[in-house]
Amino acid sequence: ERYFVRGGGLSVLEVLPEDKLEKNPFDGIDTTIMGMSRFTEQNADLNAMLIKLQRSIEDALTACSHRQPWVVLPYLAEGLRQTRELVETVNVTELQEFNKNHLYFLLKNKGQEFMDAANKALGLSIEVLVDPPPVEDGVPSFSRSSETFNVAIPGQVFTLTTKVVNPSPLRIEPIQATLHVPKHWVVRVLQQDLSALSHNGETEARFEVRVPEEASYSRPYWSRQSEYHDDVYTVDRPEFTHLPFQPPEVVGMLTYRIEGVEFKISQPAQTVQMIQPLGERRRLLMVAPALSLTVSPSIGVILVETGQQTFTARAEVLNNVKGITEGKVHLQIPENWTVTPNEHHLRFTHEGEIQTFPFQISVPQNLGADVNYTVRAVAEYNGKQYTEGYQVIDHQDLEPRYLYRPASMELHTVDVKVEPGLKVGYIMGVGDKVPQALEQIGIKVQMLGSEDLASGDLSSFNTIVIGIRAYAVRTDLKAYNRRLLDYVRHGGNLVVQYQTPEFDAAPYGPYPYKMGRRPEEVSEEDAEVTILEPKHPMFKSPNQITSSDFNGWVEERGSKFMTEWDSGYKPLLFCHDKDQEPQNGGLLVADYGAGVYTYTAYAFYRQLPAGVSGAYRLFSNLISFGND
Repeated sequence: ERYFVRGGGLSVLEVLPEDKLEKNPFDGIDTTIMGMSRFTEQNADLNAMLIKLQRSIEDALTACSHRQPWVVLPYLAEGLRQTRELVETVNVTELQEFNKNHLYFLLKNKGQEFMDAANKALGLSIEVLVDPPPVEDGVPSFSRSSETFNVAIPGQVFTLTTKVVNPSPLRIEPIQATLHVPKHWVVRVLQQDLSALSHNGETEARFEVRVPEEASYSRPYWSRQSEYHDDVYTVDRPEFTHLPFQPPEVVGMLTYRIEGVEFKISQPAQTVQMIQPLGERRRLLMVAPALSLTVSPSIGVILVETGQQTFTARAEVLNNVKGITEGKVHLQIPENWTVTPNEHHLRFTHEGEIQTFPFQISVPQNLGADVNYTVRAVAEYNGKQYTEGYQVIDHQDLEPRYLYRPASMELHTVDVKVEPGLKVGYIMGVGDKVPQALEQIGIKVQMLGSEDLASGDLSSFNTIVIGIRAYAVRTDLKAYNRRLLDYVRHGGNLVVQYQTPEFDAAPYGPYPYKMGRRPEEVSEEDAEVTILEPKHPMFKSPNQITSSDFNGWVEERGSKFMTEWDSGYKPLLFCHDKDQEPQNGGLLVADYGAGVYTYTAYAFYRQLPAGVSGAYRLFSNLISFGND
């Protein structure tokens, strides 16, 4: 079976017959040296060379000593020499193209394995580090910090040093220290010591590196235009297909000779940061723009009925230039819109500095419903424009990766009515952007903490909303849940967004219910939704809800649908994925005392930040219920 990946990459799946039960993943796969003979087409010379190579490996295994690992070097050197001879022989031997290419691939890997084994047996260490800035005059050299810049930027010139240490008693002869860099980068050797090394001897090479102005940024080679609407990534650099990320930008390498055979040892170039209290942290050398630019909010909505609106957009600029930086930032807005001020002046004093610049945007009246607009931010520095920014995905034990996004705000006009003067309390769970989304349509939201749940005046809120998975992470919510039920009983409106099976641990609702250990979800975002009671007040005010309000949803319909519930709850919607049983437990409404309790599994936490008009209309009804 073969299938194509967007971007030109070809993946092949070959199913091999097997007549016995396998005990491990390598059963039935010949991983020995002689296993390569199936590609030699019974060529006697190639098979004889494979036998010699196998003997060299066996000799190395026999001689291996954990106390003196370097004693295997003669056998590893012989094995590498034989591997290279095999490659040359394959090159001049008439073989089918598939067999020849497969032998090249296997022998190339085997040669690298010999070099890796030799480097480990010798205990060689290599570091390729960007040099820290020079010490100022009058400052003792011993006080020099090892900290370097965070990222390189196009047009930058810097130096780095490659150091190799040989702790073994064997003598190695350095031949050449090199840097492998992308096309159009310029490398100049400043210093290179090629003296022989033995027993803790070390050698250094120092280079000057010039990053070209047109250098590409270090970013994943795969991307998608919309995080909400694109479920398939585009391969932008097909040459890197099947790699997790593109290769490092700069790699330092030392070629050396031992036992008459040339070996190589390499290491990607790294920067150095001082992270307190952890100390020195080394990270891959990355290339990033001089200015990284983001706009918040990245997605927004504009109410159709309120006439002219004014809202604030914030452009955040991160400076990667080393030293003082001056420039400007402005917004590109749709026709007939206005923005104040027209631009902001930028002035940074150091790398890593972040500044935020507010812009007031006024929107004209009479905008149509369900129309999309884009506001873009543009920063200017040193004659270049910057229109994108990145988020650093950074964890202590992983290399940081840079996720780029356009510096833009996507705006969507929505025809949604909101109950005037509505005051909403919000109990945040694991984290979502529903409060910010509600504030965009003029709803006042107050975040509720432990003290509010314990003794605050909950009756001051028209509606209280519980965030996603809050019962899994908020012990205070579980402890004071009775106060929320009392709030409902005395006339409050409580909306509970999707929870996880921890919600079954106690009777947190006003009536019995069951989610179960494996609650259902509806993953097809376009699954048909049926309104079970179209005349229910929930679907009447302040917005008339119809099936069209479920168009354009993103990612999913919902998650953690209830499986059983008391007759005190009334199911109002149902939907299902293809070949899935109908899911009625996604919107349950219960009258309790003088108030209303609602559980919703529908993914409003995804839809509202994405600007989905129908989701705004329905959620406005949920939080307005009983307050009209």
